[in-house]
Amino acid sequence: MTYTAAAEIAATIDAMRATPAKPSLAVTFPTHGRHWGRHSPLPVRITRAARRLAHVGGMVPEGCSQKDIERVRRNHRMSVAALKEILGTLWSFRLLGWLPSDTIYLDYDQITETVSAGTHRPKDTQDLMPDWFTRRHTVDELKAFRGGKDA
Repeated sequence: MTYTAAAEIAATIDAMRATPAKPSLAVTFPTHGRHWGRHSPLPVRITRAARRLAHVGGMVPEGCSQKDIERVRRNHRMSVAALKEILGTLWSFRLLGWLPSDTIYLDYDQITETVSAGTHRPKDTQDLMPDWFTRRHTVDELKAFRGGKDA
């Protein structure tokens, strides 16, 4: 390495260590203010927790494992009372003939309305699937969901 190269490297290191005179370019990037993961609004976190619990055993007689319940509680920032309510609603949902795959396209509010109305699962659930869900999946995947299976 020549003397000039060493001087350039030293100048570059000094420049990186020094505080910049102007604000960072990243400050100028627009942000959308979207909520992600743990910071989502409560209805979104409840729906996500219900979907997760339904798929790890919340709708079967054996139930969820302690590890899965704790993971859902931590990941979705849920209280124990809220988890008990969700699990009770999911079990009632199951007793009406609904399946865990139905929670993928239904919000928790729709699930509670279905349970409170005592609505049994129809043979074909295509009318209940929202447009955003039917556009996202293929015809074969939709048939699997309507049949109660995960695609």
